[in-house]
Amino acid sequence: MISPVRTVGIAAMFCIPACTGVPKSTEPLVGAWVVEDIAGRGIIDYSRVELLLELDGQLSGSTGCNLLIGRYRVEGSAMTINVVTTTRKVCPEALMYQERVFLGAIESIDSYRFDPTGPLVLQDDNQPWILAQPYKRRP
Repeated sequence: MISPVRTVGIAAMFCIPACTGVPKSTEPLVGAWVVEDIAGRGIIDYSRVELLLELDGQLSGSTGCNLLIGRYRVEGSAMTINVVTTTRKVCPEALMYQERVFLGAIESIDSYRFDPTGPLVLQDDNQPWILAQPYKRRP
């Protein structure tokens, strides 16, 4: 016979990963991503475009000029991104243009996939808009 303590431990072992309320399809997306391509145009040299996807659906990052905060939602391979706000710094026109293209691209995303070579591909109607590589953030 299994003791009540062991039964609770076994139940917790199976329930904690399954009962967190986070869809398993979200797990591979959680983390920091550095954007390498926006709409097939690459990114401006030495600009850093980043997305940080949290387990609870929160999103933050950098457009290369301004910071952004928002939310994302995943169901299977479907994905939506809603940018709630950005900071309002003025940057050189080229960075401002890249920011506008990036924000327009991520707001039009309807799905994601992983390219066989590794990058995360955020897409709209199977048209890739954003390619991003995972990276480890410094603590």
